[in-house]
Amino acid sequence: MGAVHQCHDITNQLKVLLDGEGERDSKIESIENLLNQREPLLSSITPPYSLEEQSLGKEIVFWNKQIDQKLVELKIDIKRDMNGVSKTKTTVQRYTNPYESMQTDGMFYDKRN
Repeated sequence: MGAVHQCHDITNQLKVLLDGEGERDSKIESIENLLNQREPLLSSITPPYSLEEQSLGKEIVFWNKQIDQKLVELKIDIKRDMNGVSKTKTTVQRYTNPYESMQTDGMFYDKRN
């Protein structure tokens, strides 16, 4: 099997994986493995191409656009979750110690002798 066919199969697996549902951590790990497998194949694809390889290449390019869009959405979801965690952390910290963030500037203590 040629590099174009292998790249096509791995790209198809990536597309199916990103379109499917599942646990995000295991999905990210699988995506990393597939991308690491596909990287050397992309660099080993060289012309001349047969008609079949050209059609597979067009399909790979089309799928790559969809894969890139799904990866951007996944990245946005991860950022949103990270921001939510940091907001929750600061809210919990304010709840446990509400006077910690009070500013002391401008306070005046009157001391009588």
